[in-house]
Amino acid sequence: MVVRSRPLGSARRGVAAFLVQRATSLYLGAFTVYFILRLALAPIGGYQDWADYFASGAVRLAWLLFVGSLLAHVWTGLRSIYMDYLPHDGWRFGVSLATAFGLIALGVWAAQILFLGAA
Repeated sequence: MVVRSRPLGSARRGVAAFLVQRATSLYLGAFTVYFILRLALAPIGGYQDWADYFASGAVRLAWLLFVGSLLAHVWTGLRSIYMDYLPHDGWRFGVSLATAFGLIALGVWAAQILFLGAA
């Protein structure tokens, strides 16, 4: 009986995923601390206060980076889980494809809210 194993590939293959996870987690953590402090020191009351807060391009860009970091962090983590726990390539492809479309849809929706909703 011949047992065939999958080739392991490059030794550095997981480095990119590791760096994406770490970089995005740093931004997510720092932004979360900033936003909690922002709300604690200067609470945002009503709709007009929120509209004024999001009127700044820098705030919208920071939120867009937050959403982008969150989506990249989620994708990298879920991809690792799928690769570890879904044994069949077809299942892995299908679930990864559905996840990718879902995350892209969420990213487009967030961009619409941040940039078209503020117009």
